[in-house]
Amino acid sequence: MRPPFPLTPATPAVAVPVAGGDGQDLLERTAAAVAGGADLVEWRLDAWGGGAAHALAPSAVAELVAALRAELGGVRVLATYRSRLEGGPGEADDGEYTDLLLALVAAGVDAVDVELTRPEEDAAVVVAAARAAGVVVVGSSHDFTGTPDDLPSRFRELARRGADVLKVAVMPESAYDVVRLLDAAVGAHEATGRPVVPVAMGALGVLTRVAGGLWGAPFTFAMVGEASAPGQLAVADVRAVQDVLARAGAQPGERA
Repeated sequence: MRPPFPLTPATPAVAVPVAGGDGQDLLERTAAAVAGGADLVEWRLDAWGGGAAHALAPSAVAELVAALRAELGGVRVLATYRSRLEGGPGEADDGEYTDLLLALVAAGVDAVDVELTRPEEDAAVVVAAARAAGVVVVGSSHDFTGTPDDLPSRFRELARRGADVLKVAVMPESAYDVVRLLDAAVGAHEATGRPVVPVAMGALGVLTRVAGGLWGAPFTFAMVGEASAPGQLAVADVRAVQDVLARAGAQPGERA
């Protein structure tokens, strides 16, 4: 039996994104990520089959998840389809996107990523289905060009839409941008009681990838092989810093 999806771990779980050109490739990369130390795996389905409609059909999704459970039953999976509006390559329209997430929920993944840029009514359908199935919803917002001024409202809107985890990723241009992101994230966590995953990409944001335990992040992203976003570190490097922070007794809400 696989453990539950991490929402309040003492130390953030390490999530490794994987992408494959087809189902078998995705399963092989998933196995490699687990062997490389991943606590959970993020499936980047925007790359699977080139995003073709037949590859993302509910029947294909069900077969893929069934194969995962048969071969790697203990793996926890966060399923993500990153669209162009959120900085990814995916070109699925709103209907295709919603159908894909509903198929993933029905197939039994552990969590699904729901983008803030998708219509609210579509997100509501996915959130309701996920809640009924016991699937965690990671609400997400991404800006690969900078650090917007509306960070607090992005976190609030993700919470209002029913996300269990609030993830906001930005591209900082200064240390101040990183501080603004963390300030908004901690404020959102205190106001909503929901776990937050603030991600500042690139070298400036490395703190957000290794010190999530200080603000109660449930997981952080790291790489086995190639990075899926600027600034991702290797799993071993993330764990090394986590170990240092744990020995120092750093806890959420404390000043390091």
